[in-house]
Formats: sequence, structure tokens, C-alpha cells
Amino acid sequence: MSNSYVQITGFEELKEKVKLLANDKDKKKEVLLILRQVAKPTVRAIKTATPVSKKSHVARGKRISSGNLQKSIGTITSKSSNPTILVGPRAKNGNDGWYGHMVNSGHNIYRNSGNSSKTLKSGRKKSVLARVTNKRTGNKVNRVEGVNFQEKGYEQTKGNVTADAEQQFAKFIQRRINKLST
Repeated sequence: MSNSYVQITGFEELKEKVKLLANDKDKKKEVLLILRQVAKPTVRAIKTATPVSKKSHVARGKRISSGNLQKSIGTITSKSSNPTILVGPRAKNGNDGWYGHMVNSGHNIYRNSGNSSKTLKSGRKKSVLARVTNKRTGNKVNRVEGVNFQEKGYEQTKGNVTADAEQQFAKFIQRRINKLST
């Protein structure tokens, strides 16, 4: 029985191109761009589901205007090694949505003694925050239930986002194949 070998021309060149494609630095940027485009309907749905307070309030020494949480909803780039885009309230770069988790999940209301600090027998002052962090049941006055606006927005768009993402990534892969063939 004779051994016959088939010689493929250009195989080594193809192998090198595939290796370059795997380490392409622009790939992550392009994938993040696609993910941001795909996430736009979810951002819009979450913004419409976000509750807006009727009046402004003060927190952390700053006046928070009504509609501030709704304005802060957007895309957040994850720091993981895989390209990942998150949708939710942003708290950096001019956005003040740091309290979004309290509106979404709810929070406890604690009794305030009226002054910001108490003087102990030792002469040292004890802050209200120290009292609240002890979580004594007598200090808890009420609970504000959450609205769960993020889940509502996600439920409205989850099927559409998946189908759109599949189409966008199929186009992306086809562009990369075309780039390899040239």
C-alpha cells in the first residue's frame, strides 16, 4: 500500500493570519462598539422604567435634582478580560446615579436623634453613622421597598437584544473572514 501526501500551498500563511486575528487589538474595541449598539434599546427601556421623584433632595451634602437617576442610566464598560458592557446607573464622569441600587432594591430608614453626634461619658463624640451601622433594631423606623426598574427594562428587550447581537456578530465575523482572505 502506497502513502500519498497532499501538499497544500499557503497553509502556513493562513495559519499565521489566524494567529494574528486571535491577538488583534482592535477586536476588543470593535466588539465593545457592537455591544454598546446592541444595548441601546435596553438603555431606553430602563430609562423609561426608572422612577422620577417629584422634588429634589439633599444627599451627601449635594442637591440631587429630580430626574437625576434617569439621566445617569447608560452603558458601563466592564473591566473583565472578556469584552462586556453593563447597563445601569452610572456614578462616574459627571453622573450621580450612586443611589440607584437603593431605588432598585429598597432601603431601611433609621431614626435620627436630631443632632449629628452624641457626646459619650469619655468626652469622645459618637456619630450617627456609628449608631446606624450597629444595626440596632430600635433605630430602624421603616423600610422603603424597591421599584426594580432594571429588571423591568431588561424584561422588555431581552429577546430583541439577543437576536440583534447575533446578527451584528455574524456581520463582524464575516468582515474578519473577508479580511483574512485578502
